[in-house]
Amino acid sequence: MTPVLKAGFFYFLGVFAMGFILGALRRFFLVAYMGPVIAVLLEIPLMLLFAWHLCRLLTEKLEIPSDISGRLVMGLIAFACLMVGEFLVAVQLQDGRATDFFMMFDLPENRIGLGGQIAYALFPVIQGYGQTKASG
Repeated sequence: MTPVLKAGFFYFLGVFAMGFILGALRRFFLVAYMGPVIAVLLEIPLMLLFAWHLCRLLTEKLEIPSDISGRLVMGLIAFACLMVGEFLVAVQLQDGRATDFFMMFDLPENRIGLGGQIAYALFPVIQGYGQTKASG
């Protein structure tokens, strides 16, 4: 497995695991007291902070070049794996109805979450751009 593919997959695994933990805490504790939108708005910064640091760690450890092509592939792999993982979890929790997964994006809290997931997918490129500017 190439370093870029490995980085994308491990990036997904780390963020998916943290999202599973924080998502459970959000659903069971915060939503009842604050509502779903506020709960997601509290969760997103923690998730993005974790993703930012994990991305930095993986790109350094696996020596991912700062050029856009490898970084973009890393982010796309991580995003695709995350969407598949979320789809599979949602289908399992919603009695196997795949259409419910796509319908959930009608809710504002899920649109906010999707925005966070897109940002997470762009972190490798953003960090690579920052490295290129700093060394250039």
